[in-house]
Amino acid sequence: MSSNPVKIIESNTFSYPLSLERRAKVRFPLELRVSYRTLGRGSRCSGEGWVVNMNKHGVLVSAEHQISAGARVELRIEWPSLLYGRVPLRFVTRGPVVRCDASSFALMVTRYQFRTAAKRKVTSIDERN
Repeated sequence: MSSNPVKIIESNTFSYPLSLERRAKVRFPLELRVSYRTLGRGSRCSGEGWVVNMNKHGVLVSAEHQISAGARVELRIEWPSLLYGRVPLRFVTRGPVVRCDASSFALMVTRYQFRTAAKRKVTSIDERN
């Protein structure tokens, strides 16, 4: 939904949509497993959680630990697509935490790459029966 005003023809007034989205870019709701770890000096923290939503600029993670805003974090997201239809992938990204609460944190994506994930066993549909 756009935050642009909509002109009402009968009168010379403008109406705004009821719910305004503050983000300029759309976030895609996802449910992907993620492992995370803090980077740099100081107390280290690592754990697992779930991606709630993401776009190319940021990721919202539901986590078991509270991560402070400003902390640099690396995420390893289990990607749902397979490379060449058979090789599991992992989306690895790093960046600062820009928002946090007791059960989630939002990370600004500054670097990312896809890596193969050899540890995850994936069976094709043909092999199941």
